[in-house]
Amino acid sequence: MDEIRYEFMRPQQIIAAREKTPVAYIPIGPLEWHAPHLPYGTDMLHAYAMAYEAGRETGGVVLPPLPLGTETYTEPERLRYQGFQGHERVMGVDFPGFPLTSLYVEESALGIIVRELVRGLKRQDFRVIMLVNGHGAPNQRSLFTRLATEESDPGRVIVALTGFRFVTRYRGHAELGETSFMLAYHQETVDLAALPPESTPLRNLEFAVLDGPTCAGQPLPDFTVRAEQDPRHATAERGKDDVAYEAHHIALAVQEHLASLHGAGA
Repeated sequence: MDEIRYEFMRPQQIIAAREKTPVAYIPIGPLEWHAPHLPYGTDMLHAYAMAYEAGRETGGVVLPPLPLGTETYTEPERLRYQGFQGHERVMGVDFPGFPLTSLYVEESALGIIVRELVRGLKRQDFRVIMLVNGHGAPNQRSLFTRLATEESDPGRVIVALTGFRFVTRYRGHAELGETSFMLAYHQETVDLAALPPESTPLRNLEFAVLDGPTCAGQPLPDFTVRAEQDPRHATAERGKDDVAYEAHHIALAVQEHLASLHGAGA
């Protein structure tokens, strides 16, 4: 298979890839707390896996993962979903008492960096530029949505947002889905023994393991993780299957974007 990882490609390889398929993927995710059993790079690595597997299906190039992401203080209603009282000041998943904070960056700084990467790829004549987002923060998604709209050039260049909360089959944090992904792609980084035995319920506030319904505003009465999304039930097989599903749906979107440009005479 031809090399598609941008950082390993020589100029003539990048040009050949662009001439064949003018698509570039930018995977993005912060270095963020993912409970004690997963590494800080989970979001970034997930975005990269989605982008790489999609790139294998479509062609084009895949940039190195960008280890950046932004967050805001969580609003009172969401805090109560997680088990807080609602008056606390909590940035993202940096819950009180955790031994290490996440490396979030200010929203405008993230926007400048991603926008400059997009503009550089436009100067290199890539026609479809996919922002593959591995982080679920609403302000990050809004930022990238606006950036994609502003940097697209109708009929010539499409910048689009995809990734977490667009094609994934789960919506939680550090739960079964993300743990399964890491077991599939980076098993050596996962330490399930850092979580309590399966007989002990996982409390949201203790670990910041959040299942999908909790993130959607439907927590259990005791603010614990549902059994069907318990990370201790994760498998590598599930992780491989999830990424294959995600990458295929991203590839379908890319093919639609390329077809629309072709139809516009680009």
